Amino acid sequence: MKQEFFEVSVSTPGKSLTDISELIQREVTSRSFHSGLLTIWCAHTGASLLVQANADPDVQQDILDYFEKLVPKSAGAYRHKPDEDDNAPSHLRALLTQTQLSIPIYDGLLPMGKVQSLYLFEHREAPKIRRLNIHYLGT
Repeated sequence: MKQEFFEVSVSTPGKSLTDISELIQREVTSRSFHSGLLTIWCAHTGASLLVQANADPDVQQDILDYFEKLVPKSAGAYRHKPDEDDNAPSHLRALLTQTQLSIPIYDGLLPMGKVQSLYLFEHREAPKIRRLNIHYLGT
């Protein structure tokens, strides 16, 4: 049995869905992970993780638009305003999604569906560098 813990960084352009599937697959391959469970944890309160469709860019835009309507940036709408006006809505968007995902590794591959990708969902407007803490348990 093999166990490994490591970190990767992802640059985001600001509010977006950044496909991290290839980045994570490269890590799996370079570390010779064969079969097991990969847990990815986003170490931030203004970003989250999703597995979502990748075949049509309109899906990504629909997700971004939906969250803009669901949790808008609106002056005076939120109690906490620690540093920037998109801080409170970004925390609430992360709350409604996931900051951790567990993905099986099978024969050294992320067994994603034909039209699935793993995304880092950035909720802040400014570009950020996000840390992902990753734990692997398997062979």
